[in-house]
Amino acid sequence: MKITPKTKITLLILPVFLSIFTAFNYVSASNDNVLANSKSMTFEIGAKKIDRKQALTEFFELYNSPLIENVDTFIEIADKYQIDYRLIPAISCMESTCGKFLIEGSYNPFGWGIYGNNAIYFKNYDEAIKTVGEGLNKGYFAKGLNTVDKIAPVYTPPNSHNWKNGVNFFIKRISDFE
Repeated sequence: MKITPKTKITLLILPVFLSIFTAFNYVSASNDNVLANSKSMTFEIGAKKIDRKQALTEFFELYNSPLIENVDTFIEIADKYQIDYRLIPAISCMESTCGKFLIEGSYNPFGWGIYGNNAIYFKNYDEAIKTVGEGLNKGYFAKGLNTVDKIAPVYTPPNSHNWKNGVNFFIKRISDFE
């Protein structure tokens, strides 16, 4: 058999055409199969149910945190302002080792308003959690600062990179209990 230029083109194009045709038929057959079988198939689509109270309780137990008594307030404020329930606890862990190291009598495990010689004192941890939740909502989320990466440079400008990494670390640690 003599190979002419026309034969060369045919030999080059034929495998491409056959592979496209085969793939098309396979996909069509597969789709027909799925459609035919879908009447008898059951699908379960959902999300993992997370017990946030248990996750935070176990997390704070691990760190021997005095904030374990305030788990309900963390969740309440997260829900009120539609904040990821892990964020405020994670900030407390970054700022004060989960409430263990803070200015005596300040009940401020968040470093909220603490700079230089200035400090904000709260009556109790619940008041601090509520104030920080509201402050994050109004001063950060309302301005589009809605991720740890965006919050960090404003929350702690001198050390935003380390702060961001630390907060993300504690968010991940809380997730480990979900």
